[in-house]
Amino acid sequence: MKILIATGIFPPDIGGPATILSALSKSLEDNGLEVKILTYSDEALKKEKNVFRVGRKQNRFFKYLKYFFEMWKLSKWADIVYVTDIYSVGYFAYLIKKFTGKKYIVRFAGDSAWETAVGEGWTNDYIIDFQNKTYNNRIEKMKMKRKKILIWADKIIAVSQFLADVASKIGVEKKKIKMIYNAIDFEINKNDNSVGIRNQFDKDAKIIICIARLVIWKGIDTVVKIMPSLVNKIGNIHFLVLGDGPELENLKKLASEKGVKDRVHFLGRINRDEIINYLKESDLFILNTNYEGLSHVVLEAMAAGVPVITTKVGGNPEIIEDGKDGLLINYNNEEELLNAAIIIFSNSSLRDSLVENAKDKLKKFNWSNTVRETLNLLREVMYEKHPSY
Repeated sequence: MKILIATGIFPPDIGGPATILSALSKSLEDNGLEVKILTYSDEALKKEKNVFRVGRKQNRFFKYLKYFFEMWKLSKWADIVYVTDIYSVGYFAYLIKKFTGKKYIVRFAGDSAWETAVGEGWTNDYIIDFQNKTYNNRIEKMKMKRKKILIWADKIIAVSQFLADVASKIGVEKKKIKMIYNAIDFEINKNDNSVGIRNQFDKDAKIIICIARLVIWKGIDTVVKIMPSLVNKIGNIHFLVLGDGPELENLKKLASEKGVKDRVHFLGRINRDEIINYLKESDLFILNTNYEGLSHVVLEAMAAGVPVITTKVGGNPEIIEDGKDGLLINYNNEEELLNAAIIIFSNSSLRDSLVENAKDKLKKFNWSNTVRETLNLLREVMYEKHPSY
């Protein structure tokens, strides 16, 4: 079986999705499949076997045209196109199928239409409400394009039951949707060198960490807002923010206004190999988010032995059972967030219990299961195409 993985990111890009795709391609090859990858890239690398790159840093029209042309050529080789992005990669797969009948699968890890609308400030509606409401032409065109791409796909891989439900609300037939969880056990122990973050502070300092793209729905500002109260209650405490994004300057300004700019540290994008070690040296992981499909970094925090506080939204309750594997709060509720953090810092027995239960919960998010279920789905689509396969 020949699989073309068409994506927007791939190593050396950092982040959970890029890491998963690299591991998935290797696992598929280990199981006898032929795999080629088409991706956007910030820079041209030396010639790579079976990885084809289109530069991001060029005229938008020519960038998309080149990607589509490369995807068209590679699709002739492939039996199935495995798509990881709705725009623009998914739209190209949709067009190729219309013209040639080439089957494609979409890995549905997030609603790009909602993310764009919220990121641009066009709406503040929750993702579920977003599916049911009617907006202006600009938003409705995005929603319709996304719907077209999804309903024409031969199968949808939803990374959580929450996103399986979102896909259904968009209009995808339930029989086309397969829920396959992410997993991180393939990478968690590959690096174990201390990054020495405590050397920057007093040895007794408590470390809170958040790893996220700095966008408004990640709610990092609320963590900054409770920092003065945490310092008052806990004492020597620091907040590390790993990641970048459009909210960076606003967050820096807020930290200064709250008088905690020396305790809130914006470290930017951190090399993938170092993220696990930052987690291992931290005392608490917080993700105060209004939207998660299935958070890769929450799984990483659990595996690294860091207690987790996150929100009751999206796929988070599928990972965390409140009070057992971590603590769940309502999004942007300062009082709940503050109290949850104080509880973890002041109750060592609860902290230890959360960490141990979280590691046990990770058995549910197993890479072998992820690969096996993906293979089964690919074979199902292949069988539909070639009954003799």
